[in-house]
Amino acid sequence: MAWRNIFRQKRRTLIALSALVVGLAALVVFQGYIGRMMSGFRDITILGGIGHVQVAGGERYWEDGEFNPYAYLLKDAQGLMDELRKEPGVVAAFPSTGFTSIAGFGEKAATLLVKAYPPERMYFSLPAEPGKPAVAAPPDRFRLGLLVAGKAPGADDRDCIVLGETAARILKAKPGDVVTLMGILPDGALNGRDFRVSGVYRDAGRDKIFAFTDYATAMDFTGISQPPVVHAILSDSGRADAVMAALPKGLARRGWRDLAPFFIQVNTMFAGFLQVIRVIILLVTLFILGNTMNRIVFERMREWGTLRAIGVPRRGLLALVLLEGSFLGLAGSVLGIGLGFAASLIVNLCGGLPYRMGAGLPVYMITLAPDAGAIWLDIVPAVATAALASLFPARRAVGMTPAECLRQI
Repeated sequence: MAWRNIFRQKRRTLIALSALVVGLAALVVFQGYIGRMMSGFRDITILGGIGHVQVAGGERYWEDGEFNPYAYLLKDAQGLMDELRKEPGVVAAFPSTGFTSIAGFGEKAATLLVKAYPPERMYFSLPAEPGKPAVAAPPDRFRLGLLVAGKAPGADDRDCIVLGETAARILKAKPGDVVTLMGILPDGALNGRDFRVSGVYRDAGRDKIFAFTDYATAMDFTGISQPPVVHAILSDSGRADAVMAALPKGLARRGWRDLAPFFIQVNTMFAGFLQVIRVIILLVTLFILGNTMNRIVFERMREWGTLRAIGVPRRGLLALVLLEGSFLGLAGSVLGIGLGFAASLIVNLCGGLPYRMGAGLPVYMITLAPDAGAIWLDIVPAVATAALASLFPARRAVGMTPAECLRQI
């Protein structure tokens, strides 16, 4: 009877459910957009120079290793990388090192934190070309920024450096120029060497202090035989814990969740934002359905009186009204979620939504990825809210005697 009742006045039912349907549809689309955005942000963060897993020569490496890497050198980096490459899901395992230096060119000088990776693990994107889609970055390399001039060091290049755009502007250096780096060695001594500027990259927030060179050059420049850290890139970010668990005990290791606190903070913020939107939708639904159920109870007083007169107990009548409200919430949530998934599919079929991360960077088409696992997070609260909205009118219906109900016009 409760299910049949919601179709007695279809127009009023649709009007009552319009806020829930539209709200949940918008929520599903927004969830899909945020989900895809955060997935891309996660990958950019991981492949921006940290990797899914890091193994270092000591736990304190992640506190001061950037500026003092020589205190945390690994004992057998090659054996460690061989072990990592055997683990399922590991796409690449490679070392990195670095050194702090003063760069001089002409009368200008700048402080640089030089990071070094194998050339085949460094990737700099190229400026976007009008009318052409963005080139997908390789999944087994660190994406270090946008190359605005010159080129990245090749496999056979030595004593080359890629300067940040801000640092290059301070030094007034361009590709082909030779800058002198004065770096600090493990024993505190200084070493100087000329580096040819092979390219200039742009990455807001990093291109003033960070520069990049190839791993072999950095190891020769600093005179160390082992790197301070090894990175692992995985095919699935969810396998980071399993890969770390498979490593020998005693090794200092960290996964990307510990290495990317800013991403975790942003992701938590957006998750909270989605919860606020969901609560607002449910509050609106509570008031609208509460008003609708109140009208329904008032209009059907004679029906409630008849049911009571033929022996339906109070709890049965209460259950009937609560079920009708719950069915309204269920129907509205199913319609809203279905509409949201349909809208997401249409957007994806049209190529997605355009998004550019910064000036000069390629335009990416972001497809929507609604979380099917979050469907119950939308349905269950909606049904519970609809039942709550029906509770007060239902108590009114059962609070009257059959004779009082039958006297209502």
